[in-house]
Amino acid sequence: MKDLIGTLIIMLFCITALAQQKTSEDAAIPSNSDTKQKTKPGEPGKPQEKSTVKYADDAGFISPLSIQILTGSQGKGADVKYGFLQKLSGRLGFGIIPVDASRAFAFTGFPAEGQLSTRFSNVHLLADYSPFENKNFRLVAGGAYLIQGGANVIITPSGGYTIGSQSLTGDQIGAIHAGVTWKGVAPYLGVAVFRGFPNRLFNINLDVGTYYLSSPGTSFTGTKLLSDNEANAKQFNENMQGYRWLPLIQLNFNFRIK
Repeated sequence: MKDLIGTLIIMLFCITALAQQKTSEDAAIPSNSDTKQKTKPGEPGKPQEKSTVKYADDAGFISPLSIQILTGSQGKGADVKYGFLQKLSGRLGFGIIPVDASRAFAFTGFPAEGQLSTRFSNVHLLADYSPFENKNFRLVAGGAYLIQGGANVIITPSGGYTIGSQSLTGDQIGAIHAGVTWKGVAPYLGVAVFRGFPNRLFNINLDVGTYYLSSPGTSFTGTKLLSDNEANAKQFNENMQGYRWLPLIQLNFNFRIK
């Protein structure tokens, strides 16, 4: 996690330095409209130019600071957001997804119940860049470190069954346990719409993007009559390896404090 945060901070400072260099190169631009001609005493008719320097917008820029409350597909969380330049800002925050659910379903002739639990928690560092004069659209890049990421499901028979001449209860058959876990660094790329900072106190903006997760670890085990799952575990692992994109759609409730 330290490597991720260090790398992203360096990236932000590099972008900031380049943007500031561009600003300094364009900062002093002579303005023809402000150029006045004056005549020196004793030299009638000889003009003297007096130029007025016109500065770029960032010269008088005051960096805004805000706190964002997050809610969306990555769960709930919060950000601290800081504006480095008029077109560049950064945010550091966290997100948490706690989900528990139960569902009844059936395979062919095999009614069952499933219990699902999902836990995701991350810390993230993102940079917002406005490529246009209109501040209502921004490109967002960065990454997150998954402190915890995974889903587990337990499938248990919900009735009695007859196998040949033998009648069995659900408890005698057993249960299936399947799990998937992701951890580590997850790069992020997306877009944001509506103003990044409120004009006054409060506004709402929207993020749409995706994380690219590490290759998941899997487990697939059973109990009692469902305990022989070596082939199923291998197939389950192969099926889950493609699940590495984590789409995100998120509302940000943005409170400006500076």
